[in-house]
Amino acid sequence: MTTIVEIRATDPLMSAVYALRREVFVIEQDVPEEFEVDENDKVAAHLAALSDGHVIGTLRMVRHERTAKIGRMAVSRHSRKKGIGRELMEFAAAAASRDGAQDIILAAQFTAREFYRRLGYIEEGAVFDDAGISHVMMRKKLRP
Repeated sequence: MTTIVEIRATDPLMSAVYALRREVFVIEQDVPEEFEVDENDKVAAHLAALSDGHVIGTLRMVRHERTAKIGRMAVSRHSRKKGIGRELMEFAAAAASRDGAQDIILAAQFTAREFYRRLGYIEEGAVFDDAGISHVMMRKKLRP
């Protein structure tokens, strides 16, 4: 059973969130460590997917007026393909909508764009490089 909780940067669970992000982005994907944590972590709402008290998935959401921006989506290697990412994204969309956001944007890794399409996100603009990985901006309207 997976539980999703919303936490802030000061929550004790953040050390496990950062450890998971480091495992996925820095170790698996070779993202430079200095790019992984940034100023947005201090103001973001962080979601943590928990299984038996362990963080197995995470993402962060930063509000920009009527838009929420999702980033740093990561699921542990052993928990992938089990719906954890979908659960995190649905939880984030519900929270953003409840907080008055009109839409959600995200910079999807090019290889993950199909995952986001299945959740209702639409590609916007050209492919771009971020930390050596091809990305594309995507948007999902929450309300007109």
